[in-house]
This record gives sequence, structure tokens and C-alpha cells, in this order.
Amino acid sequence: MATTTNYGWTTPNDTDLVKDGAAAIRTLGSSIDTTTKNLNPQTTTGALAYRSATANVNTALPIGTNGQILAVSGGVPAWINNDQGDITEVQAGVGISVASGTGPIPVITNSSTDLITTAGDLLYGTAADTVARLGIGTAGQVLKVNSGATAPEWGAVAAPAFAGCSLKRSTNLTVASATVTQIEWDGEFFDTDSYHNNSTNPSRITIPSGKGGYYLLVYNQLSANTLAGGFVTFRFYKNGAQIRQAVNQSGSNTGGYLFQSFSVIVDAVATDYFETYVSQNSGGNQVYYFDALEALNSNFSCTYLGA
Repeated sequence: MATTTNYGWTTPNDTDLVKDGAAAIRTLGSSIDTTTKNLNPQTTTGALAYRSATANVNTALPIGTNGQILAVSGGVPAWINNDQGDITEVQAGVGISVASGTGPIPVITNSSTDLITTAGDLLYGTAADTVARLGIGTAGQVLKVNSGATAPEWGAVAAPAFAGCSLKRSTNLTVASATVTQIEWDGEFFDTDSYHNNSTNPSRITIPSGKGGYYLLVYNQLSANTLAGGFVTFRFYKNGAQIRQAVNQSGSNTGGYLFQSFSVIVDAVATDYFETYVSQNSGGNQVYYFDALEALNSNFSCTYLGA
């Protein structure tokens, strides 16, 4: 007997003499009925059919319950509860509270925002898991750390503190010709941070701890005009080595006074020290004048410009 291609139903061959046609039809009909039932196993409204492991046989998936969704479980379709990707638990952190911890739409509240009452308010930590409000400051104020270093606060911008010194001598200085002479300073017009010592290394301006940065060094020099066209040379020294010098020529006539001023900006760190040296080539001695008048006589000063 012949069979169909897809389902293997038995049919007569073309050369068969069908003597019992009714029986053949019943056999074919039974095969069709069995196959159709295997492909349509649903027995209830809403049931779905899916291919089973057996060829030409489907399995019925009964209808799920209200709200369920279709998913795959164990390699086959299955109805499951519609909670996939839902937030099942919310753990509140600092400043966060949860009105409902489960459900499709949990309600989360940032309770720390209750502390903010004014535009520009800031929140800062006062302890572990604790915040507090810092109200907005006034125009021009800056944010600082309080004196106890425990919290921020608003405050006025502090004016930069002046730092430096200005040195003087109690006696005039006589400088021989062609001799590089170091100037020692035994007095101070002012000294903000112990840059100078009148008795220990009095020639030096020494940068104190915490004051490293840039400095303006100025030397003003008043001397007798005895050079008669000669030259006077001024030198700045740093840590015992010359770093700058300036050479000036006097007038062609002697007599009167010669005033000169020299300045330089230097970069220095704590313990660096600076000194002044002078020399002249008049062929004789030259007097440098020192007394209490800072603006008119020889003096040596440094001014801190910043780091």
C-alpha cells in the first residue's frame, strides 16, 4: 500500500484493485483524524499549541490566569506572573525614604531636600549618614572651613597679609676703591616674620618657613659723590653667590651726593638668604650714608609677592 508524503497515511496503490472501498476510506479517515488531533490538542478556550518532542504531535498549553505573560521555561512556552524586571525591594540610603518597598512603582522620597528652604542653600555632612543645611551667604562672601575645621561656612575674603622687612644701619660705611664690600645691617625699619637678625648674620635677609615664593628685593644707596666719572657697582647675592649686579657711572665732578636704587624679583624657598655688596673705582674711599631716614638713605628691603 502507498503512504502520503508528510504524515504517512495509507492509501491504495494506483494498480490496486479496491474491492473494499469503504474500509480503505475509513482507514484513511482514521489516520487523518488522529493526525489532526495530535496537531490540535487544545481542549479549553484560550489554550495554545506548541510543538512537542514527538514529530507531528503538539502539546496544549492551557490558558494562564489574569495578568500573566508568556515566557519560556525549561525550553517550552509557559505562563508566568508579570513581575519580570519589577523592583521587589528598595533599600533606602542617606536622605532617602521609601513609602512602599515593593510593587511595580515604588515611591521613593529624598527626605534631605526637606532641609533646603532657600535658593542657594547647601547640604553638608555633620556625621556619618547625617546632613545639615548651610544657608546661602551674602554677596562677595566665599566658602571657608570654620575655626574648628568641622564644617563649611560663609565668610568675607581675607585681605592678603603683607610680609617682608626693611633694614638699616646705625653707622655710615666707608668703602675702599676696588674692594667688594659686604653691607651688614644692624637695624630694622620693620620685619613682619623674622626675616632678619640684627646680631646673627646681620648681612642677610633669610626667607622664613612657610614664606617661599616670589620676592621684590630693593636696595637704595646714598653715597658721597667722590667718583669723578668713575663707576659704582652694586651686587645682589643669594646663598653666598652673586645673582645680579648693576653698574652706574657718577657725574664728572665730585662733591654733593650720589643716590642710586636697584631692584630685582627673585624666586625663593625657606632658608634661602640674600645679601648686598658694593664696590667702586674712585681710587680712594667712598662714604655710604646710613641713618634713621629710610626714604633718603641707604636701605635694603624685601617684599613678599606671593607663591
